[in-house]
Amino acid sequence: MEGLIRAAVGRFRFEIINPFEVGNGRIARALTDMALAQDDSQKHRYYSLSSQIMEERESCCDVLEACQKGASDITPWLVWFLECFSRAIDRSELLLSGVIRKASFWRMHAQTSLNERQHKVINRLLDAGPNGFEGGLTTRKYASWPK
Repeated sequence: MEGLIRAAVGRFRFEIINPFEVGNGRIARALTDMALAQDDSQKHRYYSLSSQIMEERESCCDVLEACQKGASDITPWLVWFLECFSRAIDRSELLLSGVIRKASFWRMHAQTSLNERQHKVINRLLDAGPNGFEGGLTTRKYASWPK
């Protein structure tokens, strides 16, 4: 947990200093990723806190602003950051389970003869997941896909 807190505090400090005219968010994300990489010492990381923060950038800015205007208590920022980290892990688990499901399907059907269009359609269905097509896959939707 120490490395997460260090990453959160480092990002907070960089963001409140806001040293450059443009690019502060990108640099802050890079510094955060670097701090996390130094802490976990893993060869590969299967989550992206940066993309999760980008996804939630409005609430990120709101919390940062509230902490800057407050009484020097960054607890709300730390809570937001750790919860965002948790959401990044959850998002990664969803993505990885989809990749594993898709790989498993193709391993199971490696000997099945399919043309290129069938292969594309199946990949699209697998990428969309179980609830990916509102109303299910219809003939009209299938026909509208590029060949």
